[in-house]
Amino acid sequence: MTSPLLAEAIALLRALNQAVDLGFKHLHVASDSLQLIKALNSELQPKELYGILHDISLISLSFDELHFCFVKRELNCKADGLAKAALHSLSIVPVPN
Repeated sequence: MTSPLLAEAIALLRALNQAVDLGFKHLHVASDSLQLIKALNSELQPKELYGILHDISLISLSFDELHFCFVKRELNCKADGLAKAALHSLSIVPVPN
């Protein structure tokens, strides 16, 4: 089973790939996963994220400007709701209510 932190990192990598495909050059990424943001900003790199952080680092080179920041979940309700709706539509990942 994939850990929630790894799932967040995989989702971010997919989003960055999509942004590259759409031609974005400047991106501001906000996440309510403090552990992931710390890992992305090189403050803390859990072993479970080692490979995916490398992949994120490589794709980050495609952007002229890319920032990662933390936002508290209660301030991120709309994005959290959209993410849960997307996961429910896939019907492959259990999503807590």
